[in-house]
Formats: sequence, structure tokens, C-alpha cells
Amino acid sequence: MDIRQLEYFIAVVRLRSYTRAADELFITRQALSKAVHNLEQEVGEPLVANRDGSLEATEAGRALMADARPVVEAYRALERRYLGEGGRSERVPQLSVSLVPGAALTLPKDLIDRFAESHPNMLLSVESSPTDVALSMVKSGESDIGIAGSAPAYLGDFDYALIVETGTYVHVPLANPLVRRDHLEARDLDGQPFVTFGKRDHLHRYFMETCAELGVAPNVLMTTSNIDLLTGVALQNDALMFGLPPSENVEPIPDYPLVPVTLRPDVPFGTYAVKRKGEPLSAAAQAFWEYLAEQ
Repeated sequence: MDIRQLEYFIAVVRLRSYTRAADELFITRQALSKAVHNLEQEVGEPLVANRDGSLEATEAGRALMADARPVVEAYRALERRYLGEGGRSERVPQLSVSLVPGAALTLPKDLIDRFAESHPNMLLSVESSPTDVALSMVKSGESDIGIAGSAPAYLGDFDYALIVETGTYVHVPLANPLVRRDHLEARDLDGQPFVTFGKRDHLHRYFMETCAELGVAPNVLMTTSNIDLLTGVALQNDALMFGLPPSENVEPIPDYPLVPVTLRPDVPFGTYAVKRKGEPLSAAAQAFWEYLAEQ
């Protein structure tokens, strides 16, 4: 048990919310929740409980609150007396983002760098992860915001916002007659040799589910999340594979033209920002969410 844990616990009970307390304390919700959980383990009893959507102290929590408040206040008074008002280090706002690598390449160049530069006092943590990992990090509270390529049908567990409507593109080998087309439909892929991403990838799901609904059966040779392996197998077998929309971030593949393909015109595939469903963001995360919406 230490002063930091007690201070965090007091803030959670006072504000009746991990999110609001994390915002006030300038720490991540996950770090705050972990600190309170560790305190509960040390005490040996639950200290907070969720009642009708807000947090309340349990009987053990109220007893600890009564004892802890004067201790924390005395400790802060001791700091002020010997260190002065400026002696205590400033808390730094923290923002954690889980980012899918392919989605990152669809964003305007240096988007995240520019946000970091405009918020020099914020501790920004960006973790590159596969789609399922990035979303699970948001759901668990490990990340404040996730950025992934997806479609609304796969984001029902989150609040989401479309950042870039990318559409879908396929690389077509020069030997394939489809290379002469300016645009493809899902039915054009029937029987075509195809290499695509792993089953956990949302673009793969979007592709396979659409084909199944239309009675289209592409000849899928391999599914893999390893982009180098995927590209190598596609080249060796003159197979089609998905590509990212043309942008300044994407290098074209020589002799492997990129052709747009419409899979489901009624369901936009794109790069989405996601957050925990129905929960408010910290001030730092809200600033980033609004920044993304402006792009």
C-alpha cells in the first residue's frame, strides 16, 4: 500500500468513475484500474462496486476512505512544507493508441506525428498490432483508441468513426485478362487464384462473406498475415491479392497493377477509429478523437 494507490482510490470513489478519475489524474484508465485492483488484493476485500452504471465504495472501501483521506492530506501537506508548491512533479496527460499497420498507411502522411508535435506535454504511446489485437486492447481499456481497417458490421462492440473511406483494391498480375479492366466487381473474382490475409483480418472476412452471399467462389490458395509470404506466394502463382489504395505512403508493386474492386457498395470499407462503447474519453483521448474527425 502506498500514497499513490490511496490517492487513486480516493479519486475513483469521489468521481464515481474510472474514466473521470483517470482524466483528472492524467493517467490511463487501465493503469488506474490496475492500481485500485492491486490495492484490493492487498487489503483482501473489494473496495469499489459498480451500481447502476456508477462506482460506489463498498463497506470496506468506505472504512479505508475514512482512514486514507487524512493520511493523503497529511502527506501532501508535508510535500508542500518541504518542497514548496512546485516541488511535486506535474502529471503528464497520457494517450494510448493501438494501430493496425495497413490502416496507418491509409492515413494522411505524418498524421500522428503532427498531433504529437501540437501536444508536446502529452505522453503518446502508439502500439502496432494486428486487427484483432488492436481491438481487444481497446475493449480491455489497454488502449484509449484503436485505428483499424474495417466495416461497420464488425464494429458493433465499439463506438466508431470513419476516418478514410478506402474502398477495396486488388493487385492483378499482367498475365491475367482482368488487368485490362478499369474496375472490377465481386463476380469477376469467381474462380480467380487469390492470396489473402488471415481469418482474423476484417478485410478477409468482408471479402469472403461477400463472395459467399453472391455465390462467388475465388480460388483461395493461401491465407496468411505475413505480408512478405503473402506477396511471394501471389507472385509465384500469378494470383490476385488485396492492395492499399494509392497514396503517398504506398509504394506501387512493379508489374502488378492495382485495380479497384467493388465488393459491397452499401457497406463502406475504410479506416476507422474505435473506442469503448458508451464510455467517455479522457481529455487527451477526446482531443485525439476530434483531431481524427477533422482529417
